[in-house]
Amino acid sequence: MRRVDLLSAMFEGRVLVAMGVYALLAATEPFLEQGIERACDDNPPALWFFEHLGLPLLRAACIIAFVYLAYPALFGLRDAPALGILLAAHAGATGTLLGIAFLVALFAPLVPLLHRHPELVLPIQGMLATALLFEWLTEWLHMSSVSPWPGSDVMALALGVAWLMHRLARRIGHLLGTSADAATGRAGYDVLAVHVVTMIAQLPVILIYGTGLAARIAI
Repeated sequence: MRRVDLLSAMFEGRVLVAMGVYALLAATEPFLEQGIERACDDNPPALWFFEHLGLPLLRAACIIAFVYLAYPALFGLRDAPALGILLAAHAGATGTLLGIAFLVALFAPLVPLLHRHPELVLPIQGMLATALLFEWLTEWLHMSSVSPWPGSDVMALALGVAWLMHRLARRIGHLLGTSADAATGRAGYDVLAVHVVTMIAQLPVILIYGTGLAARIAI
């Protein structure tokens, strides 16, 4: 299995496809949310259920889809055992990943740091899912003693990039959305653009973590 560096991994075909699919899902989410809110306008319990359980579950599914589609370039690898092989070796693998990502989103408001910096939730979800997938990969390689800790330097870089990218993405998304509003004569594109761009902007953080993990494997 050949390794590539972080910048090369970001432009790998699998990663670009994964980002594209993720972007489409992110763009669809606000419309789905609005539709459900209208449908549940006279049903407060159903609306509460969607906002507090359904929406976090939906976003968790989106991040798992990205991790799956980006593998093995997620780890800066050009080739690796097929994803199906790793999943087949672990019963309920997808459910486990989805459950972890969902719980992080569900309990994030109770954690002071995540309550103040909600932009960290998505990267943490992605990194936890990536860590578990990495454990399955190292187990298949008979290197299960390798831990999913890439080092303090990589983690500091990942968290710093998450904070910076969120702020840059909000500015860029607002500019794009405002331009779209002006060009079409309609309002609302600014909100949509900020939402999509901020979600996409956190994906490189997951790649930083994943390629940092791959550096621990002697390939």
